[in-house]
Amino acid sequence: MNRLKCMVVDDEPLALDVVADYLQKWDIHPVCCENGIEALQQLQNEHFDLLFLDIEMPGLNGIGLLKSLTYRPAVVLTTAYRDYAVEGFDLEVLDYLVKPFSFSRMQQTMEKFARWRDKPLPVAGAPEAIFLKVDKQLIQVPVNDILYLESRKDYVRVYTIGNEYLCHLTLTDVTAKLPPEKFLRLHRSYTVALDKISLLKDNCVHIRGKTLPVSRELRMELKRRLQR
Repeated sequence: MNRLKCMVVDDEPLALDVVADYLQKWDIHPVCCENGIEALQQLQNEHFDLLFLDIEMPGLNGIGLLKSLTYRPAVVLTTAYRDYAVEGFDLEVLDYLVKPFSFSRMQQTMEKFARWRDKPLPVAGAPEAIFLKVDKQLIQVPVNDILYLESRKDYVRVYTIGNEYLCHLTLTDVTAKLPPEKFLRLHRSYTVALDKISLLKDNCVHIRGKTLPVSRELRMELKRRLQR
């Protein structure tokens, strides 16, 4: 069977890296383009099955590129803005992703693509790293380095081995990026890496000298997960 051909178009190199990294979980190695004109030239010369397309780009934007295509791959629009959703679906795109989007949201898109293509895709493995937006930068954080997450209203502080990061996301959003078999939200304010817990005592866990509360409702689930 021919290898699936995929392209990612975005004028932000870090955004390109995020999508390309997610796609590698399905053993998909995309062609990456940083502008619409370069992408259109490649799309006219080769046939692609799947296209991840940023909308707001200088020169030829994503909507203009899409309207210029002489054939239609499965198209996923990626943007920081919701304003283009109606126009995107009028153009019959496969999906519309609002940045930043989680790995679990990407899985939903790939499941849609598999149904559209009517061929099964390889099962995605757990991500080895996640990307966090910190001070207008996307920072790659290895999953195995994460100790725990702490909610700070509209922000989350991510504590890792040797670093901590404050990002403008909810605890739910960041937790969704992480493999559920390795992490558990054990309180409204905390998600922890199960393999970093050194002690569970009463309604608290200990991680590297830090004591974190466990909600009464989740204590039994935590014990069950730790005793597997």
